[in-house]
Amino acid sequence: MKGFARAARGTAVVACGAIGLAGVFAGAVRVLPWLLDPAVPWRVAAPFARGLGAVALEAALVVGWPVGWALAVLRLVESGEARVLQALGERPGRTLYRLGPQGAAMALALAGVSLVYGADASAPGRVATDLLVRARKSCAAAREPKTYVVPFTEMTWLCAPGREPRLVGSAPGALASTLLTAGSARIAGDFREVDLDDARVLLPGPPPAEVHVGSLVLRGMAPWAHASTLGAPLRSLVLVLAAWLSAHLGALSVLRRAARTPLGVLLIGAAGPLASLGLMRVLERLDSGRASFLLVPLVGAACTSGVAVALSRLRVTGAAASTWVKIG
Repeated sequence: MKGFARAARGTAVVACGAIGLAGVFAGAVRVLPWLLDPAVPWRVAAPFARGLGAVALEAALVVGWPVGWALAVLRLVESGEARVLQALGERPGRTLYRLGPQGAAMALALAGVSLVYGADASAPGRVATDLLVRARKSCAAAREPKTYVVPFTEMTWLCAPGREPRLVGSAPGALASTLLTAGSARIAGDFREVDLDDARVLLPGPPPAEVHVGSLVLRGMAPWAHASTLGAPLRSLVLVLAAWLSAHLGALSVLRRAARTPLGVLLIGAAGPLASLGLMRVLERLDSGRASFLLVPLVGAACTSGVAVALSRLRVTGAAASTWVKIG
């Protein structure tokens, strides 16, 4: 049975790699315009690119782990080894027990990645502030007049040799029609507050008015920067539990022949993880309390089991219909 464990590990790695590449490609499409824009140096866009990479890797592990195990178990069933083991009295749970060590490795990998991304997800303002700081450094080193756009914000650095960089942009939220400039900016971790130094605000008229203050605090930011209400450690634990339950329930369902085709096995393996990721995203956007995130692994497990039961019943119904036709 060492071959089964190796096959499961290899299939899981391939599945994670394929899903990860798809996620990286999707993220690259989103950030590519900024990477190709000469007004956005690489070191300015790097923090956001790092976040997109972490998201892709996290999703790859959450989905690839259950899908890989489900496909590996399908091979075990098709080869006849699963039937031999059951004939010898080995229960399906005992067969899956052999995957415990690699399951622990997958859980540790997912926990590590989730901790890295969870820190940014719970404090997106830190990434935005990093973008601002990096852009200001590039602006201060400019040898000719130019502008540096800060990705995914309404802010632009105005750069000129021998002069302090100046941040220009629209105010967030309800003050979007108001133009403001500042010497520097800091964004709160939860993205609900922006601190500006040496700020000038141009209020639309009539008549237009200009306000100059040494320090200005603004509240309300764009939806893309919505902070997660779940801390990084708890978020990591929720995702590990969701992936672990989906992987084990999916593999167990395939071992019990809930599905016998690769497409059916893929549906069983991916249903739970995708439902978990989707629900977590919804809960984060709704600012839900921590207790509500306990539903994430439960919903994932329910979706995995539900798809397995539905496919099993469809197979039984199809077999009964085929038998009835033959008899008729």
